[in-house]
Amino acid sequence: MALLADKINVTVEELEENLGEKKLPEFIRTSEEGFIGRIDKIVDMMIHDTSKKAIFVAGPTSSGKTTFTMRLSAGLSKAGRKAAFLSLDDYYILNDLQFDRQGRPDFETIDTLDIDRAYKDIHDIIDGKSVIPPFFDFTVRRQMERDPSEAIKLPEDGVLVVEGLHGLNKRVSGDFNDEIMKVFIMPYGNVFSDRKLMDSQEIRLLRRIVRDNRHRASHAIATIDYWPMIAKSEEHYYTDYLEAADHHVNSFLSYESLIIAPLALQDINDALRMVEEGTLPPNVFMERSNTGKDFADLSAALAWAGKLVSHLNKIPKVDPSRVPSESILNEFISK
Repeated sequence: MALLADKINVTVEELEENLGEKKLPEFIRTSEEGFIGRIDKIVDMMIHDTSKKAIFVAGPTSSGKTTFTMRLSAGLSKAGRKAAFLSLDDYYILNDLQFDRQGRPDFETIDTLDIDRAYKDIHDIIDGKSVIPPFFDFTVRRQMERDPSEAIKLPEDGVLVVEGLHGLNKRVSGDFNDEIMKVFIMPYGNVFSDRKLMDSQEIRLLRRIVRDNRHRASHAIATIDYWPMIAKSEEHYYTDYLEAADHHVNSFLSYESLIIAPLALQDINDALRMVEEGTLPPNVFMERSNTGKDFADLSAALAWAGKLVSHLNKIPKVDPSRVPSESILNEFISK
């Protein structure tokens, strides 16, 4: 069983103290090195235990699972164990959806995955067979088939890295025993001013706002309006997945609020401006709602957005160009 570890608490005063031209590069470097060290620790364990054939990675939305697993895969390959990367997101099928009381579709449940195909593909890859996994195009929200040239086939000493919201669900990893390692990744920290401005869940919400606006054609109010479904769905698996894991990796970077908070603030303000102008598009996450509504609870989302604005205005801004090219933050801020 893994335990949440290495909680990172940051104050606005600390962020401001590290804004100087000499201090900021060092602040960013040490934050990034801390996260890289957590990856290196997993790589080292896998290199010294060749009986492990796969790593299963899970964590709640906007935890940085994709970047973590890709960097983990690269680290393993560089250290001498060729790794292949498989994302459970590519197994979305979105056929029979469930809804909450406000009509939000539940895209978070494992039932939105073609779990039988994922399970078979994972077994076949670990058994040394060649597999052509699908991929899910989030811009059109549809599963596609890959070209045969993208088939995955592990060498005898290779490692399969499986990543997804439900990567530690027993329906995915249940009958693998000593031959796998299980990792739970989640940002674990707080940001304080005179009081707490954000906790681990709000850190993920800000990451999600920024990413959705850049990669999923979703404005900030849509993401905020949909978030209650995410939070409710997590209640059903969060504890089980953490308990199933061998290790927890904290993906929160001490300096990230300097980057993510101002971007999220801009995205929220842009959406609020559209509200005032009467041009706010419907919530894209409600397109398949069983209610026909454009938003689940627009008034609640606007109230939450206003609260976030008051908090985010207290956080200093640093240009996103200061983020290193291989940082986990690029999973959210890149265009």
